[in-house]
Amino acid sequence: MSQLSKILVTIGVVVLFVIIFGAIAGSMSDAGRTPGILGLIVFGALIGALRAIWKKPKNEENKDNTSVLQK
Repeated sequence: MSQLSKILVTIGVVVLFVIIFGAIAGSMSDAGRTPGILGLIVFGALIGALRAIWKKPKNEENKDNTSVLQK
């Protein structure tokens, strides 16, 4: 994935999180409660999605390793 596409997908995920969390908080506040466990689940999904988007492949990490001991 290119850097621009990662940024655009990240913005989309954050906007979707705000919409979903707002709907959960709004519906729970009408009932007189806090978002609770549903809010935590949505927040965990946001963190997981962002980590999956920005994760680097393992093969790129080893390309720059030109140690004398490995030659």
